[in-house]
Amino acid sequence: MTDFFTPSVITALTALVLSMVTLFQFIKNLRFQQEQFSKTNNRELTTKLYDLRLEHYPKAFDITDQIIKVKGGNYDVNKNQIAKESLLEWKSGVVNIIISVECRDSYYVLRDSLMKNPAEKGTYSPDQIKNIEKAKRDFRKQLRRDFGFMYREEKERRKKPAGNNMYSA
Repeated sequence: MTDFFTPSVITALTALVLSMVTLFQFIKNLRFQQEQFSKTNNRELTTKLYDLRLEHYPKAFDITDQIIKVKGGNYDVNKNQIAKESLLEWKSGVVNIIISVECRDSYYVLRDSLMKNPAEKGTYSPDQIKNIEKAKRDFRKQLRRDFGFMYREEKERRKKPAGNNMYSA
């Protein structure tokens, strides 16, 4: 039994244990670095996406600002056609890549409602007016939501109780 605990065996077992601990720490550190790289890379891509949205989305707001009711509570058919053409032009190109699925879907609803011919001799029917109004409102809401995701972290920070908030006084 005393031969089992010779200094060389004790040294070998100690070296083995230390090697296992070092290997565990190395693997843990490697995983942490991979996660950090992934987060940083995703953050950079997200930043680029938001930069492109900040560049292109304001034009959509400008275009939809042209879709307004005239006296009598109806829309000007000619202005709506111009707005429709402007929206079609806006959506082509890079906007197809950066637009969210929800925003794209609401864009299609607005586009389709603007493409419909007026129901009554150059004026829209009450149902068409409601559809255009709702489609415009929903599209603008989705544009704002695409920007709202930028501030999700800020919103989550505000939801935390005051004791857990590192910014609380």
